[in-house]
Amino acid sequence: MPGVGEQDAAVARILAQYRTPADRMAALERSSEFGYGLHAASDEQAEIATVASYLQVQQRSWRAELASRDAGNPPQRPGWEAFQQAMDDFVPEVERTQPNWFLQENGYKVTGTNQDELNAIAAAREHAPRDDPQQQLGITYQRDTTYAMLPDGAISKHVGSFDAGTTAAAAAGWVGHVVRVHVDADELRLRVTGVTEDGAIQGAVLAGPVGNRGLTVGSPVSLQKNGSTGELTIDGESAGSDWKATFETFAYHQGYTRVNEGVGMHVPGAGRPENRNRGPSRAVNDELFDQIRTVYNNVEAPEQGYARTLGPTRTRLNFHEAGWDLHVPPHRRLGGDAMFTEAEHPDPAPYKPDLPVAATIDVSDPGWYHELTNSTPDRFVGGRSSSAALYLSAATMLVQEDRLSTDEAQDLMAFAVADMVASGEHSMPECMISVVMAADSAEPWQDTPLNLTKETPPLKAWLHLVGPETRDEMRTEAKAGLQQVLANPSPDPRVVKGLTMMVKATNEYDRETGELNKALQAGLNPTPAGAQRVATSPDARPRASAAVQETDRTR
Repeated sequence: MPGVGEQDAAVARILAQYRTPADRMAALERSSEFGYGLHAASDEQAEIATVASYLQVQQRSWRAELASRDAGNPPQRPGWEAFQQAMDDFVPEVERTQPNWFLQENGYKVTGTNQDELNAIAAAREHAPRDDPQQQLGITYQRDTTYAMLPDGAISKHVGSFDAGTTAAAAAGWVGHVVRVHVDADELRLRVTGVTEDGAIQGAVLAGPVGNRGLTVGSPVSLQKNGSTGELTIDGESAGSDWKATFETFAYHQGYTRVNEGVGMHVPGAGRPENRNRGPSRAVNDELFDQIRTVYNNVEAPEQGYARTLGPTRTRLNFHEAGWDLHVPPHRRLGGDAMFTEAEHPDPAPYKPDLPVAATIDVSDPGWYHELTNSTPDRFVGGRSSSAALYLSAATMLVQEDRLSTDEAQDLMAFAVADMVASGEHSMPECMISVVMAADSAEPWQDTPLNLTKETPPLKAWLHLVGPETRDEMRTEAKAGLQQVLANPSPDPRVVKGLTMMVKATNEYDRETGELNKALQAGLNPTPAGAQRVATSPDARPRASAAVQETDRTR
């Protein structure tokens, strides 16, 4: 297995041996040194190069779409815009009175000489350029998704109480939604199918990860309560008077409850810093802001300056050398990566490039997250929990409300993850672990290839979200960018490696999926990545991933 130094040496050897960009590119694609899944640093370069090519393609497509609309043609709405519009429609009554997170009294506050400048950045964030989809989506996430997840957000309001005094008429208003009944340490979840005249609730058992009293998923169940004594019977068997229950919309249940459970947000102790691989934070003050501004505006060494605003293990790619028009505005760099350092690993596990399958994670152990990140210590930016879970939960709610199609939700997640990875806010494993783990337990993601049946590299899992036409454009974009880089007498070896690995990774993905499709058409029926079903036994445990309780939902 070639080391990172050997990869750099291989780049230097090929550049010295071949002179034309075409010959250099052919030699790089033939070389066995540039495989994905070998090293943390080079894998990250491949991931950043891949999502950057995706964003470049999406940006060009968006600008063409704007020109088409300006010419009077009907709009062709991409997934990220569909999400943005749905969120705008869904939470119009949420008044955005909270100041920027770095100006809040109870948040990271910077005061003094930079106050006016920070206010200007906060105002600029509200007016993203019309032709920049990255910044458009970024505003939607920071503004609407965050507030929608708060306890008094519009989506979260779809939760109601259910007790002995709930009338039949009130219960009938929740047909099609979810009732969650807690009896002692047991929980039963039903999708309400009807309410009888005497107030009995008819329902069908929903998938776990709760025990559901041992009842089979989908089986019919009747809840009958006594308005005088408060006693509840479940299919005629007494559950006693000591029970609690709530109604939830199916959208809320699927989006907020199921996704959160899927990514381990309710695990005791999961929010402790020692279980998040996070080191000590830096003081957020004028001095830190001055440092961020200085390195960001350092035109003498923009790549070095850009990298130094991020976590210590991040390796950035010079997008501009490839001719790509991607940038990160200053307000995106005022986030957590400038403030947090990665915790030390006294005995890190050997590097493992694959995402685990949900069934292999025992979230009853509060140390599961630390153990998992310990196996890939260079792949987690300060050990931060991933914002991808917030995007996923909001998108899931919108799908359940018929405001977003599954295809649009997948497009959104492809774009959101690409944006966060290219911007340095999260690494690919951070984003994709939360996404694929939640896909194991929440509709509609259970029926997508994201519901993995075997351990999978993060980049391959992300490519499941990208359509074949877009992948072809990405590969064309990467080859054109690589050719431009290789025409440089002294190209950046990180860019060369990243683009080469990106081209090879997408080629490998298309080859594997092509072989799978041929086998399916031939009737050989191999086991593809497909829907898993949550266990329904009484002692079934929640299964989750390397994402934890978001204590600060603005990041």
